[in-house]
Amino acid sequence: MDFYILKKQEKLVAIPADEQNCKQYLDDGYFYVDKIAACNEKSALKRQQAKQNRLFKTPTLLLLLVLPIIIFAWLQITR
Repeated sequence: MDFYILKKQEKLVAIPADEQNCKQYLDDGYFYVDKIAACNEKSALKRQQAKQNRLFKTPTLLLLLVLPIIIFAWLQITR
């Protein structure tokens, strides 16, 4: 089943993917974030949070991997 993830201020809400229901939420001040396939609302919210965490973890890990190489190269160039 598909769910729309909506956000109002810092509150995330998962609702069944029904355009009329979504439109009511949008009229109440919510903003569309994403569409997630899940079994229920709780797992849809968990998947959305996991997706957001991946977006922040990947660049951080790449930076941590590349930083020592950059430092080593800088030290070799400046000597």
